[in-house]
Amino acid sequence: MSTSEAEDFLTELPPLPDHEFCIYGTVYAYPEHADALEAVYAETTRLAQYEPGVIYYCLTRDSKEPHIFYFFEQYTGKKAFDDHNAQPIIQKLMDDKYIRGVKAKFGSQIKPVCAK
Repeated sequence: MSTSEAEDFLTELPPLPDHEFCIYGTVYAYPEHADALEAVYAETTRLAQYEPGVIYYCLTRDSKEPHIFYFFEQYTGKKAFDDHNAQPIIQKLMDDKYIRGVKAKFGSQIKPVCAK
């Protein structure tokens, strides 16, 4: 994914809520860059645990199709998501052209019913 393609992906996102939300989906890497992408994802996962507003951040790699990655992220709101995507490592990831495409969906967590 080139910088302009990455910007197009971010531009095409639905309006993000100011309240808590989840984003999940699939990342398709160029096969020759999949190992490098995994190394970057390991570092973004480490850094995400220190980012304010990041509630949950998980990435996995498909064992049968190693150029495919899955993600599940949860944020306190739009600002946290925007701040995460503004991190230098995320910007570098978009510039390095490891990613062929991304499919993402947004939603809200189903909260557990509180016992009375």
